[in-house]
Parts: sequence; C-alpha cells; structure tokens
Amino acid sequence: MRATTRWMTGAAAAAWCALAASGCGGSDGTGPGGGPDLQTVRCTQEFGDPAASPYQLPFQPGATRRLIQGYCPSNPNWGHHGWLAYDFDLAIGDTILASRAGNVSFVEQSWPDGDRICGHENSVWVVHDDGTVMSYVHLTPGGALVEAGRRVAAGEPIGLSGDSGCSSGPHLHVALFADRSSFDKENTLPLNYHDADGPVDARHGLVQGAGYSVLEP
Repeated sequence: MRATTRWMTGAAAAAWCALAASGCGGSDGTGPGGGPDLQTVRCTQEFGDPAASPYQLPFQPGATRRLIQGYCPSNPNWGHHGWLAYDFDLAIGDTILASRAGNVSFVEQSWPDGDRICGHENSVWVVHDDGTVMSYVHLTPGGALVEAGRRVAAGEPIGLSGDSGCSSGPHLHVALFADRSSFDKENTLPLNYHDADGPVDARHGLVQGAGYSVLEP
C-alpha cells in the first residue's frame, strides 16, 4: 500500500529518472557560457566539521558498512555523477535508522526487489525541522517501518534495506536536499556524520570504497 503526501507525488520517481543525466560543464571547470560550472562548485564545496554534523549514520552499530558509491564520482557513467549522495552496502532486511529527527513526508514500499526499473524505488523521506529533506532509498517491499505524517527521532528504525528500482544490488542510498522545492542533484547538500568511524577526504566528505562504523559513545 502506498502512502504519499501531496507535495511529493511523482517527485521521487522524477529525481531517480534524472540520475543518469550528468549536467556536466567543461572539463576545465567552466560552464557552457564560460562562467563557473555549477556542478563543479557543488561537488567541490566544504562539507564542514563532522563533529558538528547534526546527522548520524543510518545503520546500527556493531558492523562496518562499505561506502560503495560516494558523492560526485568523476566517471559520468556512475549514477552519483554530479550528486551529493551516498550508497552504503547494506543487505536486504538490514535495519535503517533515521539520521536526524523529523516528520515522515513520504513512504513507498510496494515495489519488488530486483526489477531494475527506474521509478520503482521503495523509500522513506523525512523532513527535518530546518526544512531540509533526507531520502532513504531502495528499501525492500513492505520494508517501511513508519507511515507518512509520523514524527521520528534520530536513531529510530524507519525501514529495512533492499534492492528495489534502479539498483545493481542490495544497498541503501541516502541524499540530503536543501528543501522541498526540487529533488534533483542541484538541490542536494553536503552530508557527513558526527558518529562515523572512518576516513573523510580533504573536504570532509565520506570516501568511496571506505568502511564506516558507528563510533563508540
């Protein structure tokens, strides 16, 4: 059964169908008109001190999860090219936790695992109190543990990981959006986690291929 809110109708599917579009400017970091390429600006910004991040890792402590796709990979054939987004190597049925408190705005859980069809992503979307929005995508069918309209706390279980929609295998995709105006790459924000035990790059973003676990309190 699908649960949606009015503002999210069709937005998740549109965003995922746009993943293959790179939106690249020139190889020298300039846009089509010779000015700064906005994608370069977006992908090279500073992520901030992880210790000051309001976000926590979206999975339970006790295991190391590999970041199988990081933000803004240089290869345009990768799905995250131009996107500030992360893919964590979670198995089907692994518990997903809310990274920050907020209100559940959209739930989709009707699609099967493994059909590889864009727009068939099961997901949970949470709006935080500052208006930013977090997407948790590729849940298993029936894998939502919350309903639209529900208030969730940081660290609360909200879903079960899966392999639905545009996916090459089981994992959890997360992205942070500035607001509800758009769910395209242009509206994604830098994201790191205050409780992540693992490396960060020079901009303090998570590193593709690295393993991450929850820091001991």
